Amino acid sequence: MISHGLRFIRALVAAALLAGCAGGSHGSSMLPTSPTTNGKGTGTAVFVMNVPQQSASAASRSATSVRTKGVRPQYLSTATQSIVIAISGPTTVNQTANLTVNSSGCTSTLALTVCTLTVPGLQAGNYTATLTTYDQTGGTGNVLSTAQAIAFTITAGQSNTINIALSGVPASTLVVPADSNTSANGSGGYNLIGQGAHKFIVESLDADGDIIAGIGAPLFSIGPVSGSLSPVTTSPSSGSTTGASAPNSFTVTPPATFQSTTASFTVTPTFTGQATNGCTQTGANCAAVTVTVDMKYLALALFVANNASNNVTEYALPDTSNAAPIATISNSVSNPKGLVFDSSGDLFVANYGNNTVTEYAPPYTGAPAATISNSVGGPQGLALDSSGNLFVANYGSGTVTEYAPPYTGAPIATISSGVSQPTGLALNSSGNLFVANLINNNVTEYASPYTGAPIATISNSVSQPTGLALDSSGNLFVANWANTNVTEYALPDTSNAAPTATISSGVSQPWGLALDSSGNLFVANYNNHDVTEYAPPYTGAPTATISNSVNTPFGLAILKQP
Repeated sequence: MISHGLRFIRALVAAALLAGCAGGSHGSSMLPTSPTTNGKGTGTAVFVMNVPQQSASAASRSATSVRTKGVRPQYLSTATQSIVIAISGPTTVNQTANLTVNSSGCTSTLALTVCTLTVPGLQAGNYTATLTTYDQTGGTGNVLSTAQAIAFTITAGQSNTINIALSGVPASTLVVPADSNTSANGSGGYNLIGQGAHKFIVESLDADGDIIAGIGAPLFSIGPVSGSLSPVTTSPSSGSTTGASAPNSFTVTPPATFQSTTASFTVTPTFTGQATNGCTQTGANCAAVTVTVDMKYLALALFVANNASNNVTEYALPDTSNAAPIATISNSVSNPKGLVFDSSGDLFVANYGNNTVTEYAPPYTGAPAATISNSVGGPQGLALDSSGNLFVANYGSGTVTEYAPPYTGAPIATISSGVSQPTGLALNSSGNLFVANLINNNVTEYASPYTGAPIATISNSVSQPTGLALDSSGNLFVANWANTNVTEYALPDTSNAAPTATISSGVSQPWGLALDSSGNLFVANYNNHDVTEYAPPYTGAPTATISNSVNTPFGLAILKQP
């Protein structure tokens, strides 16, 4: 469904280009009329049909909004092969014409087959016309589009161009996400990742799978919303139709706080206000489509690398009830240590057991999107800079290696000066890199491009440092394995000053650290098989403890709301 939705985006561009391709001088196919006594007091009706070529572009299999002599859009599918024209009034006409490249009155360009159909000998007066297109010649096959009981006037002695907008006949309805924070979940629904509006595109397809676009496309009624997650809000609001300026798009906004179940809403094609109702035609399917959305990815989420379990578990925050994980990631995970997220929400896992770093796209349950192994040796901590460059602390080789996206090549830099059995990494807003050196009992700081000696070394009260974290004010937190505590340092620290705070309540052989957007500190306690949470200023007991499915935790990472 997602790839078909992406083809539709390209079809919109093609539609804009094709809209100006009609017009000019073409041959015509003359449709016979009922006999008249003489030519006096009669005129000619002219219909121009622009059929998009199937090979016009990569988007050619999608329906296209084109123009009749530059006057008014009409819907014609690329699969259109013939048309039946029924005219009632002073003169009656019921005729069929083929609309193929080789048909009489049709000429072809790379983009369009243009068919000019003329109906001579119509007595002057008022008429109505019904046009119906088909996907086979001779007016047979599936109905693709129609215009019914369209009024027009014939002026005697003139060639009267009749501008008619055909409505597509929907055979099915397609709903697809239109942003990276909405993903298919494998159960026919979608995961909404993060708060804020999530955009969807909806389109009706005709019997040949072309998307019905342009003035002949339906609008869509959104709603009602159901399920225990209400209110999930839609824009336009539940029960209303999409607007004329964007008839095929709408947004869904989830609730502000995490909830653990699903919700649904309906999308229904409608031709409200249009001259012809495509939903009432033979073969039409305008049944409501139910869309199910899963909200478990809405709020902040904590990810825990469980070394002994060879997996990464995900927990919704806040977690005051020690709830079960909402997801478990195990594909290609081997003795995971460090974790980090990039700006698009992709998760990187340092796998100590197989000397790789694996990357996972939301919702993280599938195979890795990428695997990094070049010069990776016993990886521990991970960090990402604002350009997406990935830093890996290689405990086994005593280096920190840097990789540029898409991370498939050799390192673009290797940092070794002052590095010894590195574990944790952190980057501040200036791009300075901090490295926890387990064997040296210190944290070294490096300025970009990181090739020289450390610009500062922090060792006061540091004892076998493991995890590192930086808060929004630039304060550095260090997990000290040997001292079984976490120390906080004000930066910049060029004088190796004493910690500004020490956290020890509930801490036992700490490793990974993480901070949420409110400044709450999370500590992975290897010995206790849990993660403890502390509110600023971090001097009291933990405000929450997470232990459900936690097993020898190492790295921590928090998925921030987009």
